[in-house]
Order: sequence, then structure tokens, then C-alpha cells
Amino acid sequence: MTSATFVLAIAGHSGAGKSTVIAHLCARLGHANALSLDNYEASSHYPPASQWIQGGADPNEFLSPQYDADVRALKNGRFIIHPESIQALNPGRFLLLEEPFGRGRTTLRDLIDFAVYVDTPLEISYIRKISRKNTFLPWEDDPHVFIAHLRENMEWYLRVGRTFYLVVAERVREDCDLIVDGTLSTEQIADKIMEAIYKK
Repeated sequence: MTSATFVLAIAGHSGAGKSTVIAHLCARLGHANALSLDNYEASSHYPPASQWIQGGADPNEFLSPQYDADVRALKNGRFIIHPESIQALNPGRFLLLEEPFGRGRTTLRDLIDFAVYVDTPLEISYIRKISRKNTFLPWEDDPHVFIAHLRENMEWYLRVGRTFYLVVAERVREDCDLIVDGTLSTEQIADKIMEAIYKK
């Protein structure tokens, strides 16, 4: 680890356990910040999944200029304003990214020191995803909305979502430093990642 800020990218399906692993690693590493592409949805542009797949599945079509700029700023020792908390975030010894494409996007490739793919079976990831209570799937808080949105999401998953996740996984695997079994416990996954990065 030679750079002032070591950038670790964690990739995996939606529901693979990335956020949980990142929170656990931040607590263990100390002096660590975390950024997720989800925090930058308002300033990002993503192509429709079916169009993206049919067009060749280029990760660079997923545009997140503010996210990319903030990663570069923290990597280079400058503070940023977090888009959700609106608080200043100062550079730390580590920066952990929830980055779906790992090193796949050109704008981030030279900034990432280590890329990990959390290899969680799709059925486990999908069950975890639809089990989360949120505004899209409010569960018992609004059963009618929950059922309508769940049906909508399942239809999308069968039509294009499953293929989308598999294609993304294929892209990530091409250029990652570590593939870790996502069915392991969070502690075991974190152990394997920490052992690997300290060997680098």
C-alpha cells in the first residue's frame, strides 16, 4: 500500500452484502471513509438495462461525474462535501467504494488500488434485496404499494434484470484482485479482504 489514501472497491450484485462488508471493514480499519454510487443517483446517468446489454455492455456508459470527482479528490488528499449528509468529508488512510463495476469504468480505473468481487448467488442476493424495507418496497407499512412494486420488480428481473446482473459480474471478474465467497459470514469476508490488501 503505497498511496496516501488506499482505495478499495467492493463490487457484487445488489443484495450481495457490499454495504454490510464495507461498514464492517471501516470499523476494523480505522481512518476509513466510504462512498457508494447510490449516494450520487441524482447526479448520475445510467442507461436502460436492456439497451445497455444490447449495445455491448460498456461500463463507461454509466456516468457518475460527481462521484468520480469526489473519489479523485479524496484519493489526492482533498476534502469533499458528502452528497447526502452535506458534511465535509476529509481524506482518510482508506477509502472504500461500493462500486458495481470494480475497475471496469475508465474514470475510476487508475484510482482503485484493490478491487474485490463479492460472489453471492443471485437467488440469495435477490431475496435480500426484496426483503429490505424502503420507500419502493414498504412491506407492511403500505401492502398495496409493496405488492404492486414487488410484481413490477419481479417482472423486470425475469425480463432483463437477471441477465443484467450476470453481465455486470462478468465485466467485474475480468479485472479484480480478489473474488470472495459471498455466502461466508461478514467477519470471514472481511478477514479475507484484509489479509489480501495487507499482502499487496
